[in-house]
Amino acid sequence: MLTIRQRSVFSGFHYQVVNDSGTVLADLTWPNYAQARNARLKWHKPGSPDGDLKIEMPQGIYRIGFEFLTRAYANDVRFLLQQGDDVLAMAEVLFPKDGIKRHEIFLRHPLAGRLVRANRWARVRYLLESDGQVIGSIEEPHWFSMKRQLSIDLPNDMPVPVQTFLAFLVINSAFR
Repeated sequence: MLTIRQRSVFSGFHYQVVNDSGTVLADLTWPNYAQARNARLKWHKPGSPDGDLKIEMPQGIYRIGFEFLTRAYANDVRFLLQQGDDVLAMAEVLFPKDGIKRHEIFLRHPLAGRLVRANRWARVRYLLESDGQVIGSIEEPHWFSMKRQLSIDLPNDMPVPVQTFLAFLVINSAFR
């Protein structure tokens, strides 16, 4: 089991992924200006990874980029986890078109599944479902803490960058 936690109380844009023994496995950092790959207003040069989130690990740097699928009151968004040009994971955040309902998070790659919000009282909790089965969860271990922290309980064969990507989706969905 892994834990992702804020590095500082004062910054919600830098997280560390640690294992049970407290060893830091990865750093997840947001850019100063995140930019969609198909953004109309561009802060960064075309093709530049400067607008992507970064997962820094000893094995290399992974990027989380996004693109808009629709443009409406609530935009549907696709998130991609990449190392170089290789796409390691892909998820879509889709908003229902009929009324005001909560968005849904669908994992498209490396497996087909959904992150389903199943909050407990005053705590964030998401379940990872695949083929109608719950195969893991990402949740707040405590109802109150000074730094945001999530416990990542996903299958052991899932690589750390993919687990960090799913934790990012929960952070982005629940806290932003």
